[in-house]
Amino acid sequence: MGRPELPVDHTLPERGELAAALRRIRTLAGLSYDELADRTGLSAATLKRAAWGKTVPAEETVIAFAAACGGDSVDVLRRLWLNARIADRGRLVQLRKPALPQFIDGRRELSAALEYFYEAAGAPSLRHFVALAGGAHLLPVSSAARIVKRQALPVSRQQMVAFLTACGLTGQPLDLWGDAFEEITQNPDGPYSRLNALFEKVTEGVEGPRRLRLSEHHRVVDSRGNPRFVLGARWTAADMTVARNLAAHSAASVG
Repeated sequence: MGRPELPVDHTLPERGELAAALRRIRTLAGLSYDELADRTGLSAATLKRAAWGKTVPAEETVIAFAAACGGDSVDVLRRLWLNARIADRGRLVQLRKPALPQFIDGRRELSAALEYFYEAAGAPSLRHFVALAGGAHLLPVSSAARIVKRQALPVSRQQMVAFLTACGLTGQPLDLWGDAFEEITQNPDGPYSRLNALFEKVTEGVEGPRRLRLSEHHRVVDSRGNPRFVLGARWTAADMTVARNLAAHSAASVG
């Protein structure tokens, strides 16, 4: 008869919740750690540490653990792993949630958004992250490292999409962030010309002002990423109406 397991460590609640869930599914499956080791190809010691709560196990360990116990809990356990990983790193709470991609107005904000998405995905190991992106031919490990450290942006739209795919983004958001990437990186006049272009696009066919310009001190989103238009010397009531229409149009396009 083996020694009893150490109690689950709940020092960090999210880690403890994951560990407790792993213990429950092992008990329900009626498997010993040695039997789990045979099924997963991992060592019994690694599996025991995963179900202790002192550290956050690798995502692959959690998935293999769940699959060996029947596989019905893989999705639930992956969510618990993500919560534990985010809490353990403590980085995501220090980052500002990005604005809608339509309102990202420069390289710095775009770079910050990419770090946010990486942390929100649990900051996987870079090699695993590259695999999720589709392989090193799309996103080399060295490039991924520079991007998550805000030292560089992706070198192309394809690499941008690969990075965000690894972060778990799909569908329309990928297209919108790809558009934002192209408009920001290919714009020689700086971030505010992108906002001007958005205004001009929305005002096509609208009676009244046809071309709106923003001074550099004007902001179109607040610190939480919500649309906010500041009345300046060159703004008219008609300009403000068009600005509000832009906010509604942009929000509806992702809603």
